[in-house]
Amino acid sequence: MKSRYLVFTAAIAIAGATSPIVLAADQTPSEPAGTRYAPAPTVLEELVYLRDIIALQTLRLDEAEEKISRQETVIQAQQVRIDTLERAYVAAGASPQTVAAMGGVHVVRSGDTLYSIARRYSATVAALAAANKLRAPYPLSVGQRLTVPGAAPAPGETPKAAPSEPAPPPKIIAEQAKEPAAPQPAPQRVAEAGVTPGERPDVTERALEAQRKQEEEPDGALPTEVGVRPEVEEEKPYLAIFSDVGGILTPKGSFYIEPGTEFTITSDNRFFFQGVEILDAVLIGAIEASDSDRRAVTESLGFRYGLTSRLEIDGRVPFIARKDRITGVVIDEDTATLRELTGYGLGDVEMGLHYQLNRGVKFPYTIVNLRAKAPTGIGPFELPRNPTSGVELELATGSGYWTIEPSLTFILPSDPAVFFANIGYQRNLMATPDAQVGSTIIREYDAGDAVRASLGVGLSVNERASINFGYDSTYFFKTHTLVDTAGVLNDLTQPTAVVGSFIFGASYAVNDDLRLNLNAAFGATDEAPDMRISLRAQIRIFD
Repeated sequence: MKSRYLVFTAAIAIAGATSPIVLAADQTPSEPAGTRYAPAPTVLEELVYLRDIIALQTLRLDEAEEKISRQETVIQAQQVRIDTLERAYVAAGASPQTVAAMGGVHVVRSGDTLYSIARRYSATVAALAAANKLRAPYPLSVGQRLTVPGAAPAPGETPKAAPSEPAPPPKIIAEQAKEPAAPQPAPQRVAEAGVTPGERPDVTERALEAQRKQEEEPDGALPTEVGVRPEVEEEKPYLAIFSDVGGILTPKGSFYIEPGTEFTITSDNRFFFQGVEILDAVLIGAIEASDSDRRAVTESLGFRYGLTSRLEIDGRVPFIARKDRITGVVIDEDTATLRELTGYGLGDVEMGLHYQLNRGVKFPYTIVNLRAKAPTGIGPFELPRNPTSGVELELATGSGYWTIEPSLTFILPSDPAVFFANIGYQRNLMATPDAQVGSTIIREYDAGDAVRASLGVGLSVNERASINFGYDSTYFFKTHTLVDTAGVLNDLTQPTAVVGSFIFGASYAVNDDLRLNLNAAFGATDEAPDMRISLRAQIRIFD
């Protein structure tokens, strides 16, 4: 009742007789007392309100500063004790390296990697990454401060106690830490205007309510500037992307070897009619059914090396073993044919360069790729053939022509997912084999160029495992073959083709130096292989 009387009398004194007054007893229970006494606050009311806010914030700031000061005193005293114990430990015969191995903070210098830092402090890469919330491939920047679990502070970074104020003994420090901070009196600036908070409990209540709302914010977070994108650290996401698509680059100075195995299955069933068709249902001639089953195993050895923090070189040497089984049945003649062909040897060697254009802050990571494939394998024009029919007697292990493919890769991290896309143009250079095939000589062979695009997403399952899936499509332009038959040149053209596949993959980090990648592709178009499965290991040799 007393508080209501104060609100009522204060409202009359400030607002005047002409202002509409609403008593506290007339307000709804959800409204705090004294908030509807006038339609709008006067200048004096706002002034009292703002001064109350400043007084409360100043009190809170003084209490925080006192707590910080007391904690700094404790830390300084503890550090002085640590320095004394370290000197005594060294004097007792321990080496400085042993003391340093007890750990602290490391400032990243040029050439440092997480592996070299871990080895220096006798720690593990996993422990360093967990202590500093780093994710593979663990990017570092010069000047970055890393916490080393159980390690001594880096030289020159040990805080010293103030010379004018010697640190108190540990017993006193412990007692000080238990003592609650003494409240500081709020500044009495509001009295200068002739109105104190006690005379205006309604305005003071508004200030207290605003202060309570601010204290309820999580972690005491400060307001952020609207419309300004916060700066983030350059943390490159690891993506176990498919082997033939560019990804996040290898760190500078790191060298990986990548042994791999790929298994491909392609099957095809076709029906051919040779003869004359009189009506849709009347055929005079022979009908032939053909069934082909093609299998290939590719063993490869690749490497990756980070030339700089943004430039990477890689290579791949494949060894291919192929086997084709083709069966045919001439239905009208009731005859069957069977052909089995094999081929094995060195495949086409590949080399690639990858350059990262940006830091991935305001735009997805963008990587420029350039890949070249040399005709080091046995091409289709170098195979032994039947002298009469010109049919090959073995299978090719190479394409027989050079291929150059520039491409762009875009990677957009969105934790826990990583979206990626790749687009490129495959330029197949014309070959001049001059190969004899029966009575025909192949003068020129111009394989159609191709446009390639892929799109997918990778998901992080945990710190060691990730999965990804997407779609890859390649559009091949027309292929031209210039043949010489008895001195007459003919240009044979093959139509365009689309090779599309659904791709899936998984990656698992066995340890800090070994990661396994399993990829699978399933044909979505007639021209694509039915299934392609590959297992590739990434083994770190040094960094």
